[in-house]
Amino acid sequence: MKLKLRSLREKRGWTQEEVASRAGMSKSFYSEIESGKKAANSQRIRKFAEVFEVPAFELIDDSSIDDELLEHLRTMQALGVEDRKAVIRHALGLSAD
Repeated sequence: MKLKLRSLREKRGWTQEEVASRAGMSKSFYSEIESGKKAANSQRIRKFAEVFEVPAFELIDDSSIDDELLEHLRTMQALGVEDRKAVIRHALGLSAD
């Protein structure tokens, strides 16, 4: 899954060093994630969402995922925060069976 880190960073006028520092990682490691050479785990995705002050799903590059998953993400994006939390709780409950 590719992330929109570069466009978010450039939109804010930040350097890779600034984002890396805010995210608590080295510039070289951040650069590898931004370029797609390394994947970001869920913890890092949450941290990037905090750094850029966006919901985590807004970090995902739509062109890097299949249509079904994209439709699910768009549906979640349209929901309010509490409804998103409820859907996630429900989905986690289903996967526990």
